[in-house]
Amino acid sequence: MFADIDPLLQEHCVECHSGPLAAADYRVEDYLETIRCVPDGQPATLPPEPAAPIIVVLDEPDHVGLLTEDETQGLTNWVTEGAFPANKSTHPGQWIDPRAADWHGAYLAETDWQPIVDPERSDACGLCHRGSPPLDEVVIKPPPGATDCTDCHSLPGGVMACGTCHGDGERAYPPRDQCYFPGPPAGYAHEPHTTSSANMERPLDCQACHFGDDFATLDGRHGNGEVDVVFQPAWGPDATYDFDTLRCATTCHDRGGTTQMVAWDEELEINCESCHENPPLGHSSASCNGCHQGINAEGTRLTPAAPHINGRIDAF
Repeated sequence: MFADIDPLLQEHCVECHSGPLAAADYRVEDYLETIRCVPDGQPATLPPEPAAPIIVVLDEPDHVGLLTEDETQGLTNWVTEGAFPANKSTHPGQWIDPRAADWHGAYLAETDWQPIVDPERSDACGLCHRGSPPLDEVVIKPPPGATDCTDCHSLPGGVMACGTCHGDGERAYPPRDQCYFPGPPAGYAHEPHTTSSANMERPLDCQACHFGDDFATLDGRHGNGEVDVVFQPAWGPDATYDFDTLRCATTCHDRGGTTQMVAWDEELEINCESCHENPPLGHSSASCNGCHQGINAEGTRLTPAAPHINGRIDAF
């Protein structure tokens, strides 16, 4: 169990493998950090051939002799047996291991999130754990060893933070952490829509394309295991998304009055010609910054001050 391995790591490894400048960008400050991936993408405690990275590194010149023979054997046994976090009777041994079949997130998904929604259930998380909605105020004296949910889910919003279910911590949009949840990085155009750029000073929020959901709850379309795209009214009455072709058409993607079907996984080089002729047909050939805000001094490109994807023509 990790409780047996943690003292070894704290004594021999944590001095180098902790903090923002951790050696090899690998940390052993807690269980989840210890089992995560090393920089080449391999999970530190999953054994490829001939052994898991956390074991293989012990033969490197700068690690030889770091552990005694017994300590090396103990660490090897822990990894070989599945790198279990704990051996408790209340929950399965791998309850906090995201890769395990017994992971608590998988259990919540299978039960339609009801243990953190319905306080009447016998398996309601909040009966024992502080920080679990909607019973946070009920747990007066948690059972011995009952971890607060916010010990791990420490982002603003706690368990209900967007990055808890889809994303990677502070990044609230897909894909999930590719170490714990390996698979195709299906985030695609989330990043360019949710980060600032010269075309878009203020990034879009979830409601822009998933309009009408209450993201503070886990009912209705939010938490149903399906992707729902409902554009907010500002994107126009004809805004559409085709799930077969992954293409959307809104007032954001418009060229000369013709709505463009832009693929979700398409890499775009955005410039003036992406949306309209430069200058647009029938338009003055004068420099853009003579009439429009947010154009650089040379009149050749946008700046963050440009209100440029709002579906309207702005002039001053």
